[in-house]
Amino acid sequence: MTHIQQTHDSPGGSRWLSGTVLLLVTAIVLLTLGRHEALGARSTSDWSGIPEAEVRLIAGATATGQEMIALEFVIRPKWKVYWRSPGDAGYPPVADWDDSEGVTPGAISWPLPDTFEFWGLRTYGYADRLVLPVALDGRDRDRPTTVRVALSYAACADICVPVEARLSLELPADDLPKNRHGIAIASSLAATPARMPGVLQAARLSRTGDEDRGILLLDLAPPFEIGSPSVIIEGSRDVVFGRDACHTAAPGRIRCTVPVDGSDHALRALPGSELTVTLHGAGRAIETTGAIQTDP
Repeated sequence: MTHIQQTHDSPGGSRWLSGTVLLLVTAIVLLTLGRHEALGARSTSDWSGIPEAEVRLIAGATATGQEMIALEFVIRPKWKVYWRSPGDAGYPPVADWDDSEGVTPGAISWPLPDTFEFWGLRTYGYADRLVLPVALDGRDRDRPTTVRVALSYAACADICVPVEARLSLELPADDLPKNRHGIAIASSLAATPARMPGVLQAARLSRTGDEDRGILLLDLAPPFEIGSPSVIIEGSRDVVFGRDACHTAAPGRIRCTVPVDGSDHALRALPGSELTVTLHGAGRAIETTGAIQTDP
């Protein structure tokens, strides 16, 4: 047996080989962890905003492989931020993505909001934690790209604070990782009302004896049952849509009445204008659109 063979077969040689394998395994693990940490760093921006309602950008892929980014808010107790249509007061998040490089963020998806009552004002928004998914209309996958957003929003409790935030997030080349941010984005998408044209069968405005008030009558035909139905109305900003009263008029049919307050001129201008109606209750929420007609 040669000296070399004796060395490798000896206890000392075995320890040398085992140590080498251990070092190689450790190096691979560290490289893998480093790669995951790098991906994680590219999956979130720094926090910005105010302590009562902080915001950051997150990125990831859902379980089905859909790649998206999102605005993630963490909101302190008793504070809120607003939905796209805040109601009687407030200011919704408005995003300017123009400084992004190599990527084109698209439309924001809005989960169904909560309803808040405060000093006679009715507003729509979110408390605790909010994820607003943002579609990616285009992305150069051959190189890292950068999402930049100038974001304006209001955070409110007993007072309201206007907030300006600037956020930046570098996205890696190739695929975005399937991570916890992708799970959060998918959960928020599932809470977004489904867009269903044709559900609003009729929207008729009738006038009352008060020249500054009308009644909006809605007939809706959702494709599935919605228990304890209610609606959120988005339309002309020259009028105020009041508290709705909805009931199931027949199987598959929901009727809602909504008081409308505004000047005589604003009420006269409503017929022919477009409405967005968010129908919600027990079950999946629905977003639908239609035009107002004058009640004959």
